[in-house]
Amino acid sequence: MARIYEHAKINGIDIHFDLANYTESWRKMPAETFLLYPGYCRNLEFWHAWVPLLGRDYRVLRMDPRGYGHSGKPAVGNDIDLDQSVQDALCLMDHLGIDRVHWVGESTGGKIGMAVALHSPQRIASITGCNTTGKTAKQTVDTYALGEVDQAAAIEKYGVGEWCRRTLKYRVDESKIQPELGEWWAQEMDRVPRHVAVSAFRRFTTVDLWPRLAEIKAPTLLILGDNCPENRRNQLAEMSRMLPNGKLVRLEGYDFGIHYLAPESCVHAVRQFLVEQAI
Repeated sequence: MARIYEHAKINGIDIHFDLANYTESWRKMPAETFLLYPGYCRNLEFWHAWVPLLGRDYRVLRMDPRGYGHSGKPAVGNDIDLDQSVQDALCLMDHLGIDRVHWVGESTGGKIGMAVALHSPQRIASITGCNTTGKTAKQTVDTYALGEVDQAAAIEKYGVGEWCRRTLKYRVDESKIQPELGEWWAQEMDRVPRHVAVSAFRRFTTVDLWPRLAEIKAPTLLILGDNCPENRRNQLAEMSRMLPNGKLVRLEGYDFGIHYLAPESCVHAVRQFLVEQAI
């Protein structure tokens, strides 16, 4: 067993990560690696339950993107673009000697994985997106604005933590969590400074991977809860048809937050997908 839980200097900033390896030491071939990438303003702790579910058969790498969690925070005015996020992930893989990963991303984290696959297809064995879309719908932007001009204005007004509390029902099914979990969720997102949250919002609402979905050759699994709004279900169904090796799985009885609320079901779907793809 080997385990690393530390920081690495990646592209000029400290990136906080966790690399767990509970695979059998007698195995001659090194285990493949899963990279679990969090969604907007979230961090590696949101993947905690996935580690034991994957760890006996795979190395499991989790990371805090720059500005998130315990990673370094860019200065005001240093906006984070999509290419920066792609390069941070690839450089962390290089730092750890990892050539190729099975990428799992939640929400915007799945979009980053698709961008990595477009940039360096040889580095991605498969992609799983939990509630991931190729572009941000205007309805989503309006919902998170809380009556302000946009989400950025709402975050500036309330701060990241309070904005999260007021919008929690749009990212996790509150009927399936205890109040303490909702508060923990807000506190973890509140680790992200306002200027970073605003920069990330502008980045993700302007990125549109829709025209390039057909270029993503990696087997791609899209997972969502079947209680999600109809427009989200329709969008992911269309994405699965546009991806050359795409598949859509809907989890019955769930809304948002499936990666956290139903990790066993999600991991089962991932494992089954990899068997189907003979990966």
